Amino acid sequence: MFQFLKKHLFWIVCGGIFALYFAFLAIIFFAPRADRLERGFIPCTHQLMDKLYACHEKKSIWCQAKAIVQNNACDFKVMKDGFNAWLEGRQETPYANYYFEPVLDKEIEPDDEELKAFYLEHQNIVQEMEELNKKGIELEMQLEEKKNDEIK
Repeated sequence: MFQFLKKHLFWIVCGGIFALYFAFLAIIFFAPRADRLERGFIPCTHQLMDKLYACHEKKSIWCQAKAIVQNNACDFKVMKDGFNAWLEGRQETPYANYYFEPVLDKEIEPDDEELKAFYLEHQNIVQEMEELNKKGIELEMQLEEKKNDEIK
């Protein structure tokens, strides 16, 4: 038995580390990514996005690798905070701070009565905004044409 451990200990340790990291990534992968309250791993993802965007401007691979490692540290901190909150009795399970029922914008009712009335009147607000954007582009084009005509 000792010879077996002596011969294969390195690969057993490497396999264990790989299995733990794979479990870590699986936990992150299955966690909610859309939440109005931005709980769980969502702030870490936003930080990663900002850092990777800054690295893209620098065109540095090391910067990107550093951002990914920092994101893993942030994700691990979220898990650690959840475990500590569970030990202290602030939440029911150790994973409650990153496995939760997400709150989406559609589910939240506004408190203001005027705002409720506005949303009832404008239920297709996205389409209305797209139409306003198109009208704005058309008006800008007309303004450009008038300026060009005046110059001529």
